[in-house]
Amino acid sequence: DRPKYYSDDHLWIILAVTEYLKETGDFDFLSEKIPFYEKGKDETPLETGSVLEHLRRGIEFTRHNVGAHGLPLLGFADWNDTVNLRTGAESAFTANLYGRALLAMIELYQQIKLPDNSLHLMGYYDEMREQFNQVAWDGEWYLRYFDADGSVIGSQANAYGKIFTNAQSWAVLSGFALPERARQALDAVYKHLNTANGIKLSTPGFNGYDPDKGGVSTYPPGAKENGGIFLHANPWVMIAETMLGNGERAFEYYNQINPAAKNDKIDEFESEPYVYPQNILGDEHPQFGLGRNSWLSGTASWCYQAGTKYILGIRPSYQGLQVDPCILKDWPGFKVCRQFRGITYEIEVQNPGGLSKGVKSLMVDGTHVAGNVIPLFADGKIHKVVAILEG
Repeated sequence: DRPKYYSDDHLWIILAVTEYLKETGDFDFLSEKIPFYEKGKDETPLETGSVLEHLRRGIEFTRHNVGAHGLPLLGFADWNDTVNLRTGAESAFTANLYGRALLAMIELYQQIKLPDNSLHLMGYYDEMREQFNQVAWDGEWYLRYFDADGSVIGSQANAYGKIFTNAQSWAVLSGFALPERARQALDAVYKHLNTANGIKLSTPGFNGYDPDKGGVSTYPPGAKENGGIFLHANPWVMIAETMLGNGERAFEYYNQINPAAKNDKIDEFESEPYVYPQNILGDEHPQFGLGRNSWLSGTASWCYQAGTKYILGIRPSYQGLQVDPCILKDWPGFKVCRQFRGITYEIEVQNPGGLSKGVKSLMVDGTHVAGNVIPLFADGKIHKVVAILEG
């Protein structure tokens, strides 16, 4: 008795579209008409809507499909498509993905001058944030699921699957985690889930097939989603650490899964040094450190996001290029050449005080600019930027 839909699919498109808009400024895209999935007997789409309408309905679908604890229903699965619980199960991950999607839509509505829509979604956000913190905190970290019978998964009360990485990282990415809980949750990842070869998706692994849990229990402990180092989830922890200002740990996580850094362990890794594998066998597995399924992963694109937009901290916004690095304290600085909306920006970040985070001075072509956002240009010229980290 399991639903046929995934609870996360329709929310990712919100993040993709809003990032595209920040990168390109192509707001006409929001008005393009795209058919919805449902088709009539002749395979003609039953309905067509603008891109903006698709995004709006994605939010409303999640809001109106929640379970007994007020969290989004899991459906057949969420991002972790191997955990397949019974109808009525709820996903803490989807709650947080919904939260981040809400933040993206709130910002978009403000940008396109629909303040009432933005205010409306702020109410949705506050509602889910309060509910999530009320029901999903387990004392040292956040729960991952509620099963259909109300039992928990991702709790200290569980024999297997006590803690899941995505429940912690996404609680920070969504902004739902209370400040003290955010640090505690990420510290729990470091303590319980981190290994020399990367962060495990969960621990301990399920030991034997459990039809109530689904596909995750078909793998041996330490393999793939069953306590393996599933690399796709690692950059989300990197991003979360930068959001809390921990550049040391973010870079540690970045380096420990970098395939180019594993040449000294190639007999163990057995994967190409120029591509991320889907997963690395975890420390519960006798072949700990073995890379599996190379070329099959979203890891590369997410590590690019984590590395360029959050560790180096050069990321697009609706107003311009934001400079918000979170780096190792012993880095004296770095230089980046960034193409953005047809303009070249030569950016130098200086770190004279040995800090991880905090741009206090921004110079664009020799002129001081308030804040940490390089304003938009459309002159086709090369612009020189100097940002200084200061306490």
